[in-house]
Amino acid sequence: FLGGIARRTWGFFDTFVGADDHWLPPDNYQESPASGVAHRTSPTNMGLSLLANLSARDFGYISAGRLLDRTARAFQAMSAMERHRGHFYNWYDTQSLAPLEPRYISSVDSGNLAGHLLTLRPGLLALASDPILSARAFLGLRDTFDLVAGADLGAPTAEMVRLQKALDAACDRPPATLVEGRLVLERLATESRALADALATTTARDASGWASALAGQCREAADDLALLAPWTSLPDSATPQAHLPRFTSIPTLRELVALDEGWARPARARIAMIGRLSAQAIELADMEWSFLFDQTRRLLSVGYSVADRRRDSSFYDLLASEARFCTFVAIAQGHLPQESWFALGRLLTTAAGEPVLLSWSGSMFEYLMPLLVMPDYEDTLLDQTCRA
Repeated sequence: FLGGIARRTWGFFDTFVGADDHWLPPDNYQESPASGVAHRTSPTNMGLSLLANLSARDFGYISAGRLLDRTARAFQAMSAMERHRGHFYNWYDTQSLAPLEPRYISSVDSGNLAGHLLTLRPGLLALASDPILSARAFLGLRDTFDLVAGADLGAPTAEMVRLQKALDAACDRPPATLVEGRLVLERLATESRALADALATTTARDASGWASALAGQCREAADDLALLAPWTSLPDSATPQAHLPRFTSIPTLRELVALDEGWARPARARIAMIGRLSAQAIELADMEWSFLFDQTRRLLSVGYSVADRRRDSSFYDLLASEARFCTFVAIAQGHLPQESWFALGRLLTTAAGEPVLLSWSGSMFEYLMPLLVMPDYEDTLLDQTCRA
């Protein structure tokens, strides 16, 4: 069930975050009463979209190569966007990249983006030490297949039965070598394309759409492996086998760069790209916080009006809200004193007999959104509050 929810969630980003919007996430897509994409985005949207790319790779929905490509395209757009003291404005037109009026800096939005960029960086760096073909990739393929199988198609087709058997075998016993991995992925790519073709004319549009997505997912995984280990695509008679790299298990990028120059070139290029994007994530997360911070209250203002050159007179003063994340990030970066964390209010009430810290409106978003990336410690007041 959760796999299906995750795969459908990635489907939003896969569908709507593309070239038309400079690889930035549109704020929403509306289906009724009239369909349309909201071609605007915020710093929070941008940060979560970058982490959605990383999560999709972790879940096996996209390859590492596609993660890096989507990240690079988003960073290219973000680097070209107008900022104020390192901060992104709270709204932009995703098609022109122009800030939307009135130009405003939101402390919470800036903290979310900075924190998400700092979270993205170790995720990117970890790619160099991960096997270039993960067992999770096959579980990700099965998540997509389950969406096809769950559609109202009546009896399973012959193509579905064959593909399910192949997927179950790959999930139960993931390939142990590169050559085996290539063979399995090529078979899955062939079987999934056959299924997509068979469902192309069906009236079950949802099933047809997911079948097409599955075929693309299989093809992408196979192509990414072929790019990094091109010798696995060579026929046995193409070159003396003694000249081909030998691995007894699925290697990492770091292991591939130790090969001879010709074979190592793709892995070296990918590691260099990882390094560039990791450095860029740090640069984009570097923002000035002093003009948003009240030295007397030790709190961050809600925001800053750039046109009026005026800091808001309202302050984020409750720990049990999304505001704790921007304070946490700014302290971690050395921009704010640690005392500002303890200046956040800790007003208590009870809910269903449990002590709970007050937020502004009591929404789950306020309480739980920071936990996407913030550490949580058991038996603390904040942990007890979020559980309650």
